[in-house]
Amino acid sequence: MKNLKKYGAAAAAGLVAATLIGGCGDTKEAPASEGSTKSGLTQYKPPKVDTKGLLSKAKDGTFEGKSAANGEGEYSIISITVKDHKITAATFDGFLKDGKRKGEDYGKTNGKIENKVYYNKAQLALKANKTYAEALLQKQELNKVDGISGATLSYKQFFDAAQRALEEAGK
Repeated sequence: MKNLKKYGAAAAAGLVAATLIGGCGDTKEAPASEGSTKSGLTQYKPPKVDTKGLLSKAKDGTFEGKSAANGEGEYSIISITVKDHKITAATFDGFLKDGKRKGEDYGKTNGKIENKVYYNKAQLALKANKTYAEALLQKQELNKVDGISGATLSYKQFFDAAQRALEEAGK
């Protein structure tokens, strides 16, 4: 009986400590715009795009595609260079509502990292942008570019912008 009281008291103390520590977290949430919802993560399933068909009609040149804006007014732009019906270069960048390119300060508040989780998620989205453009260049097919966990909105905007740029190349 003595041991039971001892372990019960230790368990209660542990629960109190866990509650107090858990309550000390930052209240600012990670950007919901990057694929999370209050009920959990969402996934973007892109439409099938006949990239080979679009490239077979494409003229040589550099073409831009702009994604639709998210709920915060942020959007992305891809630049795709086509030569001999192949993608020879691609860049993809995200932009804030005011038109400023997302960079190393993306996810900071007043130039400071106030919420490390939020900042890390924002920076992951930036790294994903570069990865998406490189993958499109390497794979030459939009549907073969995989999304990156934690950067769902970036992937959706990449796909949207790239499809628009490829369609523009074929006009």
